[in-house]
Amino acid sequence: MLRSAPTTAERRATLIPEFSRITRRAIRDLRGRPGGPTPPEIVKRFLYFLPLTDEEARAIALRLR
Repeated sequence: MLRSAPTTAERRATLIPEFSRITRRAIRDLRGRPGGPTPPEIVKRFLYFLPLTDEEARAIALRLR
């Protein structure tokens, strides 16, 4: 459902703070679990509507920790 939602600049500006809050919790919950995703992978999953490189996802994950 969300993947089909339009991702205009205004919509992204609305979504990013909420997704960041959710992503921060997910990183705390999933970090260190055996076989779990890495923090950059979590960022890419939650912020799927932004075209992030690995370096950008890593930098966001470090800021959200």
